[in-house]
Amino acid sequence: MRWRLLALWLGLCGGIIGWLATSRPSVAASPKLSKRALSHGGLTRVYYLHEPTGAAKGPRPVVFVLHGGGGAGAEEMERRFGFARLGDREGFITVYPAGVDGQWNDGRGKTFRRSKGNADVDDVGFIRAAMDDLIQAGKADPSRMYVTGFSNGGMMTYRLGIELGDRLAAIAAGIANLPANLQDKTPARALPVLIMNGTDDPMMPWQGGEVRVLGRAYGAVLSTEATVEFWRTAARLPDRPTVERLPDLAPNDGCRVEVRRWKASDAEPEVVLYALLGGGHQIPGGNTPKAPRLVGNQCLDIHATEVIWSFFAGHSLPLHRLSAQP
Repeated sequence: MRWRLLALWLGLCGGIIGWLATSRPSVAASPKLSKRALSHGGLTRVYYLHEPTGAAKGPRPVVFVLHGGGGAGAEEMERRFGFARLGDREGFITVYPAGVDGQWNDGRGKTFRRSKGNADVDDVGFIRAAMDDLIQAGKADPSRMYVTGFSNGGMMTYRLGIELGDRLAAIAAGIANLPANLQDKTPARALPVLIMNGTDDPMMPWQGGEVRVLGRAYGAVLSTEATVEFWRTAARLPDRPTVERLPDLAPNDGCRVEVRRWKASDAEPEVVLYALLGGGHQIPGGNTPKAPRLVGNQCLDIHATEVIWSFFAGHSLPLHRLSAQP
């Protein structure tokens, strides 16, 4: 029975970016996703691609969207988040990569599905290879490559920001804190970072500690405050943020949104925290199924996909960084 409950929980965990952590319900057919495969690290790796319809041909901005632990499929990710639908409107390419066994090697050395962990999987190299694949195909603008992810995918987003920061214009991580194993790493560059975490998340502790599922520990993470501090320090930003409490558009969701922004007037990087006050292990969205007893409240005052793209749209890789790439 315990393992059946664990399987149910893991399905929900993967479905945080699938069934639970969702965006507005689709009112039209989901955009077509094309499958691309490449060989990396002795494995055949796969990602799913959507190019904006009606857009002029040529290099476009690219948003990589990383699933959570359990690995919701690309079509399910799109039905719930709608990055490709938004990409059609805004002119960016959407990429849904697939982790090995539905997991990302985010630096914790832990996994839900692989008995020996996933520390042997080179996911950083896979994402780098996917970027190169899109650039060589003439599809991707190398100055506007972005990564976002949630839960396990959010922690992987931090790792990519550290190790591939010289290739990325900005990153955004949701319901995720920095794995403790990465806290002594030095980011490749100071880059813009958006964080979106719930203060009452039962899986990803706001105050830091072990990520836990049904009492089992799956690796330690820093607190949200320390995660912000890691990126703020890397960018040498002021230590006091501006703070804005957003309107309470959904009074019955048990959640308010506070935006804390660290930015220097003369600096391009910024660190932004969307503190979901009362929020759980769910991504803000629209009218979606809720399971507050399992994963906590879902904030409905904002739409995560729109917020993330709005943040990305304001940032591109500096020209001197771009010219330094091999």
